[in-house]
Amino acid sequence: MSATWDQTQAIPESGLYPEFLKQESKQVKLNPEHIDRFKIYKAIAIAAMLIIISGIYFYRSDFGKLFQAKVNYEQAITTNQRKQIQLPDGTRVWLSPNSKLDYPAQFKESERQVSLTGEAFFEVTHDARHPFTIKSGRLSTTVLGTSFNVMAYTQQHTINVTLVTGKVALALIGQNNTQRDTIVANQRVIVDKTTSRIIKEDFPQAAAFLDKRLGLYEYGGAALQEVVSDLSNQYNIKIKLDTGISEKNFYGHLNMSDPIEQSLNKLCTVMEMKWEKQGGLYVILK
Repeated sequence: MSATWDQTQAIPESGLYPEFLKQESKQVKLNPEHIDRFKIYKAIAIAAMLIIISGIYFYRSDFGKLFQAKVNYEQAITTNQRKQIQLPDGTRVWLSPNSKLDYPAQFKESERQVSLTGEAFFEVTHDARHPFTIKSGRLSTTVLGTSFNVMAYTQQHTINVTLVTGKVALALIGQNNTQRDTIVANQRVIVDKTTSRIIKEDFPQAAAFLDKRLGLYEYGGAALQEVVSDLSNQYNIKIKLDTGISEKNFYGHLNMSDPIEQSLNKLCTVMEMKWEKQGGLYVILK
């Protein structure tokens, strides 16, 4: 714009004055004040262009991104039902009942990060340049592309991470240090939130979580206390066991998508027991 302005002659066009006027009146004299006015207009135009360019740069800068980040996160919440969602990178998540997942509308940073409360099964889309991290309290689970289950209910004193395929790195952040460990397929980690202790163990039945993500639980001799714990988490209810039966073994399968009464009837039929509801509490009796 500046170069074009400098090449423009500051004289009027011809033919703007009638012929009957005197020759002297046709002449236009540019005094210094008039020239200075052109320079002022030129400076204003350049300044305006600089302001526009600066505004565009400011909007596209990292500072401008701070305003966009306010509406960047979405939330998936379940009550007594299951929910399957797909994240922006193609990762699929099966969210169990009474669970919550926070995730960005778009993964823009170097790391794909979500936050989980409750239980979910993840099938993570592989991306070596952008690790996928699940935050569950003080525990971080990081992968590149794999399938695994995370159980991190607030009311439980443990967090379980079970790996079906791939490899997972875990980091438990403490007050004075950070504990790190890795697991491979058919292994799981149990984190004690009270003592900050990490227990890693082999778990050959990890593939069972492929059915569990759909609500289908298969038990091959599990202690009744474990079965009741699963029922409590899946249905968000409180169940009390009669004395002396918590270690009895249960063989069978339960569909956690069925009504709670139907699941309790099936459990008690196999175990030759009975159940009753006392206010908001379910009690299993001998």
